[in-house]
Amino acid sequence: MRWVIVLFLFFIYIINYADKAIVGYAAVPIMSDLNLTYAEWGLVGSSFYWLFSIGGIFGAALIDKFGTKKLLIVMAIAWTVAQFSAFAIQGLTLLVITRVILGAFEGPYLATAVNQISKWFPPERRAFALSLANCGSMGAKVIAPLLILIVHTYSWRIAFGFLGTLSLIWVILWTIFGKEQPKKQKISEVSKNELPKIKWSVLIKRLMKKDFIFTILAFFSAFWILSWSFVWMPIYLTEIIHLSPTYMGYTVAGIGIFTSVGSVLAAMLSDYVLRKTKSHRKSRVFVAGYALILASIALYLTTVVHSIVGAVIALAFGVMLVNTVFSIAPQIANQLLPERPGLASGTLIGLANLAGIIGPLVTGWVVQLANGNTTLGFNYSITVGASVVFVFSLLFIIFTNPDRTSVKENHLIIKQPSIKKLSSQKQ
Repeated sequence: MRWVIVLFLFFIYIINYADKAIVGYAAVPIMSDLNLTYAEWGLVGSSFYWLFSIGGIFGAALIDKFGTKKLLIVMAIAWTVAQFSAFAIQGLTLLVITRVILGAFEGPYLATAVNQISKWFPPERRAFALSLANCGSMGAKVIAPLLILIVHTYSWRIAFGFLGTLSLIWVILWTIFGKEQPKKQKISEVSKNELPKIKWSVLIKRLMKKDFIFTILAFFSAFWILSWSFVWMPIYLTEIIHLSPTYMGYTVAGIGIFTSVGSVLAAMLSDYVLRKTKSHRKSRVFVAGYALILASIALYLTTVVHSIVGAVIALAFGVMLVNTVFSIAPQIANQLLPERPGLASGTLIGLANLAGIIGPLVTGWVVQLANGNTTLGFNYSITVGASVVFVFSLLFIIFTNPDRTSVKENHLIIKQPSIKKLSSQKQ
């Protein structure tokens, strides 16, 4: 059953990613239809993340209370409504509002998926299982040619409605076949009914440790590039690399397949090192950190390579290496706060997603300030993103060591409810 759960998460992540990416695929038609400037388009891209972080943290806090199955149903229904609202959009304001609503309800998804995986897989298999589910994000790139075909054959509104229909179908199937957790809970460290009570002051203290902060910064840099790929990469491929919409779709699909394979291999490597060394620093921090450094170099090369093929290859490596972090960083957060995995992952993802607010706006401003030289503007924006990734990943490698987490402290916190229960039984 656990692989069926992974399959469900894989398909909903296709929808989740496509919901975000569709604005990039339809960027030129939308900007033309609604008469938007580059700066205004940066605002549209940024608006998706205005409530994304808040929704992620708030939603993740509800995971431990209401369960992952119910939360996934609520989220997918909201996505359906938000996508169908495209038929009513006539200007910038309503487009921004619908993107804000969609972002608010997509915010908790990754933390929910991490929590769901944690219930079905042991620690040394979770990064691999999550990487398979995360391949759905790249699966959305594989169907990019189909979405682009719908956009240019029918309209961008029809493409939005198509994704809303997929969300609705997923909700129906998940309601019937989805499971919260195994009948015999042997994998999760703490069952739902035995969650320990922890004061907010203790939680905040744990979340303010430098290990957690530098993990957030590394994840922040990865989300910077991810949001750029959603909002700006299709425009970059068509207007700077000069690909036709059709070839742009095939290129995005190729990058998606390459990224999926690379992400899974990196997750397998991380899990393998964890099994061999029992060290989260060697298995999680080093694998993710060095992948980010290589990603920053590859992204920068796209600005200096003059051939179309070379630029696409460098871009593909940059995106692939950045995406390896998405299955690894949540494992670090859960290691730092194992008694509240939903809150740990949600806080990490919610705060890191602030890059989604900043990144698209910065790109829009930089391109707009280039005074018509869009190639120069895009090159500067990519350089900024690559620099953010390089600096934050370097700090991440130097200062983050999850192995320092007090095992004794975590053990006592997790076991506390059982001790109380035993005491009451003796009395």
